[in-house]
Amino acid sequence: MIAERPPAVVYTDLDGTLLDHDSYRWDAAAPALRALAARGIPWVPVTSKTVPEVLALRETLSHRHPFAVENGGAVCVPRGYFDRDCGVAFGPDLFVERLAPAYADILAVLADLRREGYRFAGFADMDAAAVARHTGLSVDAAAAARDRLCSEPLVWEDGDEALERFAGAIAAAGLTLRRGGRFLHVLGAHKGDAVRRLHARFAAHGPVLAWALGDSENDLDMLAAADRGALVARPDGSYVAPADPPRLCHAGDIGPAGWRRAVEGWLDELEHDNSG
Repeated sequence: MIAERPPAVVYTDLDGTLLDHDSYRWDAAAPALRALAARGIPWVPVTSKTVPEVLALRETLSHRHPFAVENGGAVCVPRGYFDRDCGVAFGPDLFVERLAPAYADILAVLADLRREGYRFAGFADMDAAAVARHTGLSVDAAAAARDRLCSEPLVWEDGDEALERFAGAIAAAGLTLRRGGRFLHVLGAHKGDAVRRLHARFAAHGPVLAWALGDSENDLDMLAAADRGALVARPDGSYVAPADPPRLCHAGDIGPAGWRRAVEGWLDELEHDNSG
């Protein structure tokens, strides 16, 4: 159980945002992570990664808060973190609540579309070595990326016109196609859905600010679900969408360096508001 209601919660994309796009390192964001911990402000990964991938990362970062996986397809909460546990037990210390159709159902839709002539390769079509080549992950980490619950990353193997038709066919099946940092993602829920589900629990006993950070198209609904959002720059220095102050800002730097600048700016604002 969290000891007290926090003043804010940070919801964050991982790859290309908190984690460097190429190296997957977060060193540049470390001072802001320490500042959040010092103020009792949880940070909540909302990522395309799978449960096993995030569990491994949480060990490295000593992370003990909830998280959302597969672009919002499922939310994961440590046992006893909130007033009651929801979802299905995943090991002794975690509950997972799926918000999207099951992985097998999504693969069935994709199999039908492949028979219609669409050309793509999903993680289910690749072994761990192939996923490692596409992502730069180790083979072991790539195997964890293939351990999926409710979404499928794709490498598109056709032209733009075919992709537009494919997106329409995905929508007709009740799913969504989103572009992430490296892949297209076939989804049955969105990051914004996961933020709203988790934030309702954080704010069950009173108002809590929601801050969100991302870098790509599939982060935009998460940013829209927050009180304040920040886009970090992509590796080429560009942003996926225009700023819309004060609700949505550009962080002013790439990846984890931009993450630190945005979070430290919000913390400064919070301290100023409290002192006033």
